[in-house]
Amino acid sequence: MGYPLAGGELELACDLVSSRIAWLDLVSGPGDASSGPQVDTSEVAAGSEAGLQALDAWRERVDGGWARAYGHRQPPHVAATFVLGWYLDALAYPAAYAAAIGPWVLDVSPGAVVIEPHPTQGYPARVRLSATAGHQTVASQPVRLRRAEESYRRHAEPVAGSYAAPGVKMSSRQRLGMVDDLWHVATERAAAAAGSPLLARAGDGTRDWLRASCCFIYALPGASTCSTCPRRARATRSARRPLAP
Repeated sequence: MGYPLAGGELELACDLVSSRIAWLDLVSGPGDASSGPQVDTSEVAAGSEAGLQALDAWRERVDGGWARAYGHRQPPHVAATFVLGWYLDALAYPAAYAAAIGPWVLDVSPGAVVIEPHPTQGYPARVRLSATAGHQTVASQPVRLRRAEESYRRHAEPVAGSYAAPGVKMSSRQRLGMVDDLWHVATERAAAAAGSPLLARAGDGTRDWLRASCCFIYALPGASTCSTCPRRARATRSARRPLAP
């Protein structure tokens, strides 16, 4: 059972989540003209022209920033993947952290969240939550974590399932794999931030865990594959394959 948040409780949840994520400012209420680029998740989830344009502009800002930093543009699938990942992060991290550090289940459904990407680097620097959305206080930790994941997936899965970028082929395994991967990462980091052994999932194989999707960070100049890259599993299988006689 859950109860609507009392006065000031959403602001408290936002402050505590923000204090534990260096790159994210979680706030409640609408932005203004000075807030910079904004992504209305209701438009994105509806697949409207405004939503598609917002994602196009986000990808263009990311690609343009890399072009200035590296002296040339990167393959289009890299920015497309980063933007989808950051969109999902903007849903997963608030939901996971609020459920881990407090008794809150945040409503991250379409329209309850507005994303403000960093104007040059592209990551979700600020996430705005609607004060009138269905945020709840839930005492039971297992129920809270389950509901937080459900709220995330109800939004994330349809958006990832339909996500497309001009000139980019991205498989459903990659797109929906990102939904799973980013929730896994967000919940693990939230558990560490909360500092509670009760949040650790025994036997989940985290130490040997590899992502189902690829973030393509290795494609950027000077970067390499991350420690959980699925390419590592493919490389291991190739190394173990017996030589032909």
